[in-house]
Amino acid sequence: MSLKIFTLAVLDDPTFVLLTDLVARCNQAENLDLPISADLGSAARLLVADLDGELVGLATISLGREAEICLCVDPRRRRRGIGRALAVASAMRAIAEGCSEPVFVVDLAADSGCIFVVQLGARFSLAEHRMDLDLSLIPPAPTPIHGLCIRPVRFDDAPAMSQILTLAFDDPPELVGHFVTERLASRFHRFLLAEFDGQPVGTLRLIQEDGWVYITTFGVTPQYQGRGIGRQMLLSVITMLRHEGQRAIRIEVETHNSAALSLYESCGFRRRRTFAYYCLA
Repeated sequence: MSLKIFTLAVLDDPTFVLLTDLVARCNQAENLDLPISADLGSAARLLVADLDGELVGLATISLGREAEICLCVDPRRRRRGIGRALAVASAMRAIAEGCSEPVFVVDLAADSGCIFVVQLGARFSLAEHRMDLDLSLIPPAPTPIHGLCIRPVRFDDAPAMSQILTLAFDDPPELVGHFVTERLASRFHRFLLAEFDGQPVGTLRLIQEDGWVYITTFGVTPQYQGRGIGRQMLLSVITMLRHEGQRAIRIEVETHNSAALSLYESCGFRRRRTFAYYCLA
């Protein structure tokens, strides 16, 4: 048996089809919906496993506030050390990129992923609900907040966005700055900025993937929280997306974040899946 783990910097069409089919087979085998896409933007890394000339495994590394790793192995080729080899190689790659503690993402629809990462020595960190928008439950538009402007982000807004996210999530400024700059350059991501009386106070990001738009990186600076700005932003972006013809809209929230969960549910989102995040010790 000859197993090779390597990075694909560029995908040709035949390889893209093979990898997409691999992810689909892994999902179907256990009723999963793994957040793995072979369609990479500038903010992702991809590793593949080749067993005797056949592509049998895939791992993606998304670099943001931390390095999130999600991987899958062909159900017909499991229990041969392929998953472990992919996990180790992905973790080493993430560390080489400057992340000291890579995180593995697991779909809780099946037990196999949790068992696998625990056997790797990873420890549970947190869990998130993925919520889908139910169009029939969208509430009426709220009364506009005087002085609040929500607009598309320009590249020169990067410092303001970085400051908002640093304050909202209490993350290291250098890492947030890298995260924002890298994603502003990606054609798969777009940001909106909320300004109150000209002062940047909130931001969110939209990602287009597999027919869905994901609302993410959603934060309001602490001193402006509790004023209805987040709700206004969320309902405004939903209205904008619907006017663009988009009907499939998703958002994610930590399972213990009751305030955000309540906001999202009040705006028409419903829980669909839950993902766990495990830190490599």
